[in-house]
Amino acid sequence: MDVDTGTDDALAILYALRHPDLDMLGISCVTGNVNVDQVVTNTCKVLEAAGAGEIPVAAGAKQPLIERARRAGGSHGLDGLGGIQLPGTSRQRSPLSAVELLHHLIMDSTERVSLVTLGPKTNLALLLARYPNVATRLEEIIFMGGSLYEEGSAAVAEFNVWQDPEAAKSVIESSIPTTMYGFHLFRRLGVDQADTDRLRRHDHPAIQLVGELLYRRRGSWHNTAENHADLLGDAGAMVLLTNPELFITRELLVRVNLAGVDRGQTTVVHPASPDDSAAPDPEPWSRITVALDLDATQAASTFVKVIDSYAA
Repeated sequence: MDVDTGTDDALAILYALRHPDLDMLGISCVTGNVNVDQVVTNTCKVLEAAGAGEIPVAAGAKQPLIERARRAGGSHGLDGLGGIQLPGTSRQRSPLSAVELLHHLIMDSTERVSLVTLGPKTNLALLLARYPNVATRLEEIIFMGGSLYEEGSAAVAEFNVWQDPEAAKSVIESSIPTTMYGFHLFRRLGVDQADTDRLRRHDHPAIQLVGELLYRRRGSWHNTAENHADLLGDAGAMVLLTNPELFITRELLVRVNLAGVDRGQTTVVHPASPDDSAAPDPEPWSRITVALDLDATQAASTFVKVIDSYAA
């Protein structure tokens, strides 16, 4: 995982740690919701609360490739975790940089690796530039970022791409199979507030933390999820990894705009046929998989079921 651990990255980590089909190799951190040092601290504290084993956590990019870092705003609080006071931890960050850790874990794995990126894509862009051979060992990249529509942190851009458009562009233009989980789904997938309140009352620390994280997210986003749900946000990308059958996806042409008022916007084109680019200038476009729709009820149920299993 590559994260900028705010509240929803923390939910994704807690889900991934408990899912029976996933083996978490390591976590790289990038400046996004908060600065990278705070991201590392948050990530280590979440691992501790989950009772995780020895999972390496590495610090990565402090700034985007070109521009200065910009905060996401107040939705995650000043500390990224909505003000939740987690106990301290003796876990230490890896002596390796994020890029070196990712390279080491990917190349040394006996199986092909899936990489889920939930923040700005700076670490991944640097990894692909320095070690292009990792492409042969990656099964896929699931990319939380972009949108089918004009919404998000800037006038026409979603935050993760807007923070570092050049990095996002390098990822979608790579040869690695990539799936975009965009802001259009981010706003639709949520846990029913009754479940959130039940999780908050649980005596298991990891389950209780999930409930608190969901509660802190309540009201932070314009929410189109049904049943007054608390949004999973970035954690939905992890549900896409484990349960792709709950999502409708399609290969589409995508481009990250780098100039003008729409800098950081992801433009998505629906080609008329698999062999028809349908774009006036097809050269700058990349064909990637885009998650278009989901069964929000089943996806939320899947998330809650995995979290409840902490108490099993």
